[in-house]
Amino acid sequence: MKIYKAYKFRLYPNKEQQELINKTLGCTRFVYNTMLYEKEKLYKENKITKSKKECIKELPFLKQTYPWLMEVDVMALRTTIFDLETAFKNFYRTKHYPKYKDKYSKNSYRTNYIKNNYKNKIYENIKLDLINKTITLPKLKDIKIRGYRKTKEIKGRKINATISKEINRYYVSVLYEEDLEEKNIIPKTIVGIDLGVKDLVITSFGEKYENKKYINKYENKIKNLQKWLSKKEKGSKNYYKVKNKIKETYKKLKNARKYIIHKITKEIVNSNDLIITENLQTKKLIEKKKMSKYIADASLSEIIRQLEYKSKWQNKHFYQINTYYSSSQICSHCNAKNKEMKDLSKRKWTCSKCNNENDRDINAAINIMWEGLINNTKLFT
Repeated sequence: MKIYKAYKFRLYPNKEQQELINKTLGCTRFVYNTMLYEKEKLYKENKITKSKKECIKELPFLKQTYPWLMEVDVMALRTTIFDLETAFKNFYRTKHYPKYKDKYSKNSYRTNYIKNNYKNKIYENIKLDLINKTITLPKLKDIKIRGYRKTKEIKGRKINATISKEINRYYVSVLYEEDLEEKNIIPKTIVGIDLGVKDLVITSFGEKYENKKYINKYENKIKNLQKWLSKKEKGSKNYYKVKNKIKETYKKLKNARKYIIHKITKEIVNSNDLIITENLQTKKLIEKKKMSKYIADASLSEIIRQLEYKSKWQNKHFYQINTYYSSSQICSHCNAKNKEMKDLSKRKWTCSKCNNENDRDINAAINIMWEGLINNTKLFT
């Protein structure tokens, strides 16, 4: 089975390389916006659309009109046209119309991997050397990198590289296609997982992973910076200094969340062969005004996503039970249902049938585990 893995590294380009990266970001943005404008204009005047092949054919003429486009990687210019095509496909599906790119939003460009054999020499436009910690990229040549200290070699076929700029820092993400040997593992260790806001993850073993609520730590700082920004003259140097500080604070918040989620999901997947969780509809949960901030901060959908792909990579089993299964209302000891448990403020309750004292979240995790086992009996045969 083929799987796709992306390896992200911090880039340390010199001044010339930084200038070329910034120039490429500007050129790809220009091509994207130009092609989007032409597609809109053609549709308004003639009610017809322009295909990606037609856009690519126009690229050489665009280079003649704007010679500075020839200074950057041609593959990056071509892939931005494919990105525009993808944006329109998503528009037909999600009704979100493609937006024009601006200088201060997400800055990245992608270049595809090319491998040729010329005069008995193998040419590769993207080379990753993890021993000497360098990467070779089109037009940029060798750049120092940092990341994956313990990895000496990545086995697989390179697909592309995405170069991005975040608050004057540069990164590269290299996408690989890897072969995954499929094994039919009979589960020996099974865990049910209940996801929440007070505690991020609760397992059927009674383990609770605390929700650090990082939003509380950074919220006041972001508010103060935004007040400070409102007092600056728009477009001034100080305006963009404050704006970068806001971006940096958001990045710290994002990285703090990412670290704790990766730590939890790695521990759970490494320790269990069958992971069972609930199928949460996070979009509906976020609509609740009182809890929306903390549900978004908990990143519940990201926890589920990581558990799923990490289970797949290790040939473990991952299963989600029905969204509307009332795991919190059922006693895990005698199966009696207590409808009063719809009230989220009640964290513990005593079963009226068997008199067992239940912790709301641990009880729910145990019920999730049993519900998943009933629906996956084939795994044990």
